[in-house]
Amino acid sequence: MKTQLPDDEKALIEKVFKVVPNAIYVFDLVEQTMIWFNDRVLDQYGYTIEEIREMGQNYWALTMHPDDIPQLQKAKDSVATLRDGEVLSIEYRFKDRQGEYHWINDRITVFSRNGKGEAISILGAATNIDDRKAYEETLTKTIEKLNLSLSGAKMGTWEWDPVTQETIWDERMFQIHGIPFRPHINPLNEFHQAILKEDHEIARQAFSDALEKHHDVYCTYRVAYANSEIHHIRCYGKMKETLHGLRMYGVAWDSTVEVKTERQMEEAHAKMISTAKMAALGEMSGGIAHEINNPLTVIQARSFQLMQMVESGKFEPDKVKQAAESISRTADKIAKIIKSLRSFSREGTLDSFEVVPVKQMIEETLEFCKTRFYNHGVEIEVAPIDEDIEVECRLIQIEQVLLNLLNNSFDAVQESENKWIKVAVHENDDHIEIVISDSGPGIPENVREQIMLPFFTTKEVGKGTGLGLSISTGIMKSHHGELFLDTKAPHTSFVMRIPRLQEQ
Repeated sequence: MKTQLPDDEKALIEKVFKVVPNAIYVFDLVEQTMIWFNDRVLDQYGYTIEEIREMGQNYWALTMHPDDIPQLQKAKDSVATLRDGEVLSIEYRFKDRQGEYHWINDRITVFSRNGKGEAISILGAATNIDDRKAYEETLTKTIEKLNLSLSGAKMGTWEWDPVTQETIWDERMFQIHGIPFRPHINPLNEFHQAILKEDHEIARQAFSDALEKHHDVYCTYRVAYANSEIHHIRCYGKMKETLHGLRMYGVAWDSTVEVKTERQMEEAHAKMISTAKMAALGEMSGGIAHEINNPLTVIQARSFQLMQMVESGKFEPDKVKQAAESISRTADKIAKIIKSLRSFSREGTLDSFEVVPVKQMIEETLEFCKTRFYNHGVEIEVAPIDEDIEVECRLIQIEQVLLNLLNNSFDAVQESENKWIKVAVHENDDHIEIVISDSGPGIPENVREQIMLPFFTTKEVGKGTGLGLSISTGIMKSHHGELFLDTKAPHTSFVMRIPRLQEQ
């Protein structure tokens, strides 16, 4: 059966007004009083039609927020110019019966006119927008906090459309790049002019990769200011899928001071390494001199023996051969010591990683100090090492760490009755451990947590820089390994743990 609409139009309207969520009303502009409203006004704000009418012309003063009354008066004047069917939309705060204000979005149209065509009453549909206003307020505060944070961090914000190449910068982006802001300026063109030519490809490739792989972009580039100053800019952005396609949003900041500070720290670090090395070389100088003087004595003796044979005219082939071989072996030993000394004097940071036998590495390091240790009654014991054990490392740096630990042990055992240092190598599945133990008095518990810190030393004044263990720790970390004190060992034992292969 076909449903029929009610014959009474008024009954239909009343039914509609009962189900709509809006507060619907008719207001008399001449008498400044409420003619009618639906039940939503009572439900949402607690007023009956009688209570509103009793307010009379005080209705606005009693129910509207004082700050909104001027705009309501302006809206009332605007209603007079509305044509039939036109709608005026305004927002204001309305006070309920409990005295709380609510945000209202009111859509108003002319309901009736007098004989002159002037509006005498209006029809309004008022919607409660408290939730929207609360969201807008929260959003505004969030944006204000974000802008404050960006301002404090001196960061600029940017947007980029990879398809249209449309680029939007905020004002700080122009400041960061040393570009004066002008109306209708194209940031992308200005960016291409400001960035140094040698960095242009770096930035282009970073954004190209991010676009291709849909990941974040992070790059550093340099720009030239009008006064010829070079500034380092760091840029970070995220790719987002929007209704209009891919778009990237990000921030940028001037990191010139940061870069300069990093360089100064690198220079200071290099100087610390140099200082530590010179201190170590100074400590070893006596031993090195002895290491070279002993072979020179052998060479001199063999040379004198050969000269005597020449002067006497008595050549004994076996003795000549024996003397020559002795001179050759001794010269090789001196060359080996000098080679090790040259290697140690290099920093090795920029060396490439190479796979080296651990046994060879330890033997080369011991060439520096075994004579010095022998002269001071320090016994060095090296446990058997499999010649097949290899490790990928920067050889010079690992030898520096090993030599530093051996020197520390040498100092530690000086007051011991039995002076000994032991070197052992342990294998694991993915790494090896080089353990240096000594017969020294041990490291007190109250300083164990500090021994790896820069400039901390337990040695007497003038006998240590306090940089050795700190620098050694840094070297081991750069090899994805670690250097630590084995507190469970019966004697002082430092462990160099290093992966067999470096991460790719």
